[in-house]
Amino acid sequence: MLDPKTVLSESQTIAVLGVNKDHESYANKIVRKIKALKKTAYPINPKYDELFGDVVYESIEKCPSTPDLVVFVVNPTIGINYLENIKELGIKTIWLQPGTISIELLDEAKRLDLNVIEACVLVVGNYI
Repeated sequence: MLDPKTVLSESQTIAVLGVNKDHESYANKIVRKIKALKKTAYPINPKYDELFGDVVYESIEKCPSTPDLVVFVVNPTIGINYLENIKELGIKTIWLQPGTISIELLDEAKRLDLNVIEACVLVVGNYI
């Protein structure tokens, strides 16, 4: 089992699924935490081109480089649709925030041989 602190420490480029117009949403707080840790954050949401001065990417494939890690801050019925692309891009680890987990999503991640972290970036990031 992977250690969340190690995964977050070693990941330099991190995509965050689910950013939105609410500055205080968990996804947006996670983007800010990643930047505070001196890492590159790629906010992902097909509804926006920009939020809070940051470029928002339509999909993981549209990021300037392939992320080391993808953080899910979306409903699992949405998140499950990203797994196949994540695997195809060669990303090995996903990070599921509380509330983003379902049996179906976990089963599909396992089938695709993806490593899964179940923890809160905002909490773990305080120990980096």
